[in-house]
Amino acid sequence: MSEYQNLILVTINFLVPFLIGSLIFFSIVVAPNVFISLDQKNARKFIRSIFPKLYLWSFLISIIITLLIFFHGIIYSVIFLIISSGFLFSRLFLVKWINEVSDLKQKTSKQIKKFNTLHSFSVLIFISQIICMAIVYFKVQ
Repeated sequence: MSEYQNLILVTINFLVPFLIGSLIFFSIVVAPNVFISLDQKNARKFIRSIFPKLYLWSFLISIIITLLIFFHGIIYSVIFLIISSGFLFSRLFLVKWINEVSDLKQKTSKQIKKFNTLHSFSVLIFISQIICMAIVYFKVQ
């Protein structure tokens, strides 16, 4: 293996667990503690501020991984491109849709169901991304 390929592998081996760890830390530590530590108004403000940044951060790191991992297999690069797209989709659309439903003062049961569906969809994407990243990480080793 050339020095260049070795450097790419070392970088991938750092970035993938780093991104996975960031996402898990956010999910297990930051998000739950926001609602424990802050009143509803400030928790809402913080969550609305942090999620777009989290998705942008994750998108940028996963795009870098997408480019680097191309040398280890096009399929891994395509998987990371899909993962990256999920972060971008969540940032550009899902956050907006969830916030729109959440902002309604009087929510009907249909709107509550829509919020729960959108939120569940965002969680499903998030968990799927973590699982896919972990699988690719262990395949590239």
